[in-house]
Amino acid sequence: MSGTAVASRPVERGDDAYLLDGERGDTKHVEDVRHWITIYAELLAFSERALARTRQTMARMSPTARNEIVLGDERVLVEHIARLQRRVAFWRRRLAELGGIDFDPHSRRLAHRGRVVSLTRRESELFAYLLAHPNRFFSAEQLVLQAWQAPDLSTEQLRSYIVRLRRHLRSLRLPCDLVSEPRQGYALNVEAS
Repeated sequence: MSGTAVASRPVERGDDAYLLDGERGDTKHVEDVRHWITIYAELLAFSERALARTRQTMARMSPTARNEIVLGDERVLVEHIARLQRRVAFWRRRLAELGGIDFDPHSRRLAHRGRVVSLTRRESELFAYLLAHPNRFFSAEQLVLQAWQAPDLSTEQLRSYIVRLRRHLRSLRLPCDLVSEPRQGYALNVEAS
């Protein structure tokens, strides 16, 4: 990623951010979309670590020095993180669009080409989490904690929801697959329809 500079043209779809060189929001190529999700996710993770370090530094400084030096840095980082979050969200929506996936987490409605299913709350939360992190593997323990914030649920209960969600995906003939790999966990692989 070295040498990637910020371009000067505004982002499509009314976003106030700017595109990176080579970034085209209208791409029809799923691999390009996955590429941009990875890049922005890495930039976001790096920026969040930088913000955490800045806040640690601020905690050790006198109030005067903190106000004069670091407060501006913190504000810039917070704004930058918000922009990166918008870009990750844009590319994740774009991936869903290319796959023809119509998902409303509020109504828990999942649709594709005229077929519709209603998901349970847990199925919807699991699908939303996996769709927000496409093609990335998570262990059963990670999914229980990160998708549901429910450490009291067992991995066996998760497996039950995985089976049900797979059944829904197949019935809709969605261009995605909920895969599992030993020692890696579960991932939602999304393809263009």
